[in-house]
Amino acid sequence: MEKLLSVLRVLRPMTLAGLVACVMVASPATARGEEHKTNACGCYQNTAGECTCTRKGKCECPGECEPKGCEEKRQKEIEKEVREETKKAEAAEKKRQDEAAEKKRKAEEAAAAKEEAEAAKEAAELQKAEEQAKAEQAKEDQAKAEKAKAEKEKADNPNGTGADKADEADKADKPDKGKKSKKSKKSTSETP
Repeated sequence: MEKLLSVLRVLRPMTLAGLVACVMVASPATARGEEHKTNACGCYQNTAGECTCTRKGKCECPGECEPKGCEEKRQKEIEKEVREETKKAEAAEKKRQDEAAEKKRKAEEAAAAKEEAEAAKEAAELQKAEEQAKAEQAKEDQAKAEKAKAEKEKADNPNGTGADKADEADKADKPDKGKKSKKSKKSTSETP
């Protein structure tokens, strides 16, 4: 038993050293004191769950423990981006509406120009038809005047010279009859 006690005496310091080593390896923070792991922002969370930062003004750790004011700053940046995107969208919408209005205005101008051209064409055709009608009426009036003059001369001069002029006026009114009458005169003058 004495041998056993002497072995235990030798093993006891080694056992204590092993236990101390295990404790130090298992929990390094408690073994070395209150040492904390910091994130990229230089902040750590203490045992009470509060965020403590060693550096200020660095906001690169969203969702983790980070300096105060970073979340508010990030929210303001998001709101600013939303306002800018809204302005861009409104400007694009206004531009689209302006382009649509300009396109509509041009289409209306083209339609008005087309209507004016058609109206001018119709007016020109109507004027041409009126001029033709006036010209035909003038020819008819001239032919009637010549015929009346020839009949008057025939009535004033019974010799027959006025009759030739009346026949000529009839021929001017009716060209087909004038041709037939010449043929009939030739045939009557040939048969004596």
